[in-house]
Amino acid sequence: MSKFVLPGDEVAVVEEYIPAEGTYEHEGIIRASVAGKLSLNDNDMTATVKPVNEPNILKPGDNVFCRITDVRASMAVCEIIASDGNDRDITGDKSATIHVSKLSSEYVQDVGNEYRPGDVIRAKVLQVKPSVQLSTQEPHYGAIKALCRKCRKPMEADGKVLKCKACERTETRTIADDYGCVEF
Repeated sequence: MSKFVLPGDEVAVVEEYIPAEGTYEHEGIIRASVAGKLSLNDNDMTATVKPVNEPNILKPGDNVFCRITDVRASMAVCEIIASDGNDRDITGDKSATIHVSKLSSEYVQDVGNEYRPGDVIRAKVLQVKPSVQLSTQEPHYGAIKALCRKCRKPMEADGKVLKCKACERTETRTIADDYGCVEF
């Protein structure tokens, strides 16, 4: 059985079903907590409401795009801009960190050699509680856009090194396998 319900609508009673995702129980009545499609599961006796506009809540394994905001001795601090494959804004904490041990599959001595403030990166979510922790150890993760430290022009990938066409400066970063080709 599937029908559209609004928050507060009565969907079942606790004598017949157990409140599950998208529902709550008040005085023996199970009510919808979100607008969406009601599902009464007779196998496990649960009442669930799947939201129409489901919030974009980060979970481990998600791919995200971030902007590096600070680089410290043992970590890079970033703000999550978007979740890969989801057009909705992220719900919840958008601040995240990447520990030095999760930056690269190779040994990293100085976080500042891998990322700089302002870099846009793709990362994988490792955990969301108590704080958002990310990783860029796999080849698909890392910087997707970086600016030259000297002239602030966009840099181009040349193997594992980034080069600035404007001032001919070279810099190192942990770069994604599709650096410079990502639109989001």
